[in-house]
Amino acid sequence: MTVNYDNLTPLYDQVKRLILGDLKTGHRRSGTYLPSETELCEHYGVSRITLRRAVTELCAEGYLRRVHGKGTLVTEPKLKQTLVSLTGFTESLASLGHSVSYRVLEKGSHALPEGVMERLQATADDDVVGICRLLLVDGRPLTIEELYFLRSRYEKAIDPVMKGGSFNEALKTFYGEQPTAAERTINVDAPSPNECELLACPPSQPVYRIEKLVIGRRKSPISLSILVTPSNRVTYSISA
Repeated sequence: MTVNYDNLTPLYDQVKRLILGDLKTGHRRSGTYLPSETELCEHYGVSRITLRRAVTELCAEGYLRRVHGKGTLVTEPKLKQTLVSLTGFTESLASLGHSVSYRVLEKGSHALPEGVMERLQATADDDVVGICRLLLVDGRPLTIEELYFLRSRYEKAIDPVMKGGSFNEALKTFYGEQPTAAERTINVDAPSPNECELLACPPSQPVYRIEKLVIGRRKSPISLSILVTPSNRVTYSISA
């Protein structure tokens, strides 16, 4: 596909959009290299100066990266998350224009990880709901989440979450509840084979393992989440 010289849009911007289109449709995949400048110039029907400006802008935006001696690598722009934010994944990413959805992988109330009962301040009689789900952003897997909360407190949230909805939104809708604080513990680790498969990442790619305890208005725990995200897909920042 070549550029349109009769179009008022600058040529470099047309090339940029064409390359972006190839990236988003998967024609040029993350981890692969673009063809040579000569091939690209012929492919798009532009000069080297025009092509280089388009590539430079895509590098600045995180879609491409020049590798000395090898060429131009197709990368994946990192999503930005603020660690002290109380906004859920769904809300924060959707506000940035991303398409966000969940795919439920498993639901159960047994075989809980060590410490879940204590962190949720559950009694021996409490039923802890555990839902494992995969967060998809723009159709691509980003995070595996194990979500735990007490049935006695938030039973009405189970059905909408199981249908792929936002847990935070269900809390607001059914209970008028919203987070007032969150405690996070972050570690970097190697992914398991199952995590590699779900997240479409290689075994060599480190992942963030985040334990997130959400606190409600009455200073009692709302939920505990254990999140696994490839470290090359997210940048975490702290905002005081």
